[in-house]
Amino acid sequence: MIIGGALGRWGRWIAFAFLVAIGLATMADAHPADEGDPWPGLMVNGLERHYLLHLPAGWQASAGALPLVIVLHGAAGDARSTADMTGFSPLADRGRFIAVYPEGTSIGVDPPRQTWNAGFCCGAAVRNHVDDLAFLGALIDRLAAEYPVDRRRIYLTGLSNGAMLAYRFAAQFPEKIAAIAPVAGTIGGTAGADQPPISIARPDRPVPVLIIHGMLDGYVLYRGGVSPNIGIPGRFNVSVDDAVRFWAAADGCGARSTRDVTSDGRVIFQAYGDCRDRAEVRLVALALGPHEWPVAIERPGGRTEPTAALIWRFFKQHQR
Repeated sequence: MIIGGALGRWGRWIAFAFLVAIGLATMADAHPADEGDPWPGLMVNGLERHYLLHLPAGWQASAGALPLVIVLHGAAGDARSTADMTGFSPLADRGRFIAVYPEGTSIGVDPPRQTWNAGFCCGAAVRNHVDDLAFLGALIDRLAAEYPVDRRRIYLTGLSNGAMLAYRFAAQFPEKIAAIAPVAGTIGGTAGADQPPISIARPDRPVPVLIIHGMLDGYVLYRGGVSPNIGIPGRFNVSVDDAVRFWAAADGCGARSTRDVTSDGRVIFQAYGDCRDRAEVRLVALALGPHEWPVAIERPGGRTEPTAALIWRFFKQHQR
């Protein structure tokens, strides 16, 4: 079972904006500093970038090194709405980690629709060849220089276009990331008709991966293919099974996997163990899940858990 519902007064609008798809929806302009968390700027390759930073409540520099969780919005999303939607900030207070919400770019787009350059998707970030890999790398270095970030425990999650960038960054820089948790994303595809297929390169070291994806996703299709909802002829994404096989091979996992299903059959859990360097590959497939960040996910036995908490529980099991 997927538990939905509004998250605050903008919940329905946020859910709609993410559902309408990977670079084509319009969201209200957000002002992330309004609610108290810092909204720093960072110059990368001549572009001023921004990120919303949440330090755990009561944090003190003398408390020791802290894990870092980077949360990437979807296309047409923004940092503040993603913080509100995912719930990582209050979880960071309880779990004692730093949560950071970077923001994409919208160069030449009016009204702004922030996207990430994941290679084949999405929007203006791809057209303008924005180096979001450099941005994330610089962001990690900045935070590690200013705060006691535990570089062995840096984690990356994201929704849709943000999930695509999470895949890409982890494959390119596996030495920087302890684990990733992409939601409703893909490892590759084509940007449109007559465009070459693009996929992430195989990493040179294992990366633990938790994949969460709705099987009724109409925008990043679970079984792969051309989405009827995107509006870009020929835009194609590879399947979730392709992503699972890719990471199981990259992590050197055994051929066998375990499988568990909730009593109503709506949530399928698959896990590959026996991987190199204690890595693992897990899949949470939501039988009735659309293209969204699920608020909570039912686990076998009937207990539900917020998606952010499920991801954090996975992250805590891994460090570089």
